[in-house]
Amino acid sequence: MLDAKRIYNCSQCMVRQLFIQPDVYLKRFRAILHDPEAYPDPEEFKPERFLNEDGSVRDDPTLALAFGVGKRICPGRHFVDATLFIVASSVITAFNVAKAKDENGDEIPVKVDATILSGIVV
Repeated sequence: MLDAKRIYNCSQCMVRQLFIQPDVYLKRFRAILHDPEAYPDPEEFKPERFLNEDGSVRDDPTLALAFGVGKRICPGRHFVDATLFIVASSVITAFNVAKAKDENGDEIPVKVDATILSGIVV
């Protein structure tokens, strides 16, 4: 989930039927979260980049920028984190999540292809 927040941070949103275009403020956050020095292959979905050698989650203060800072910080950031945790936990608990296999029993590689429409990742 950390890498999803980094890649697909809010760049457009709609508030009460008003479409807000991304401005310089949001574009700077996207540039920081896609810095190739901090995150090699920034457009690739690699959740393992947030793990330490021992498997624990690496603390990355830069990820807080996905929700903005200061007066413009997202008021729903705690709700989003809690909802993502509950949904992911429920799916992992209820289903056997594994890669699909072809007719030979070999795993089919996953291709991540996302489109961002009005702040929603599809």
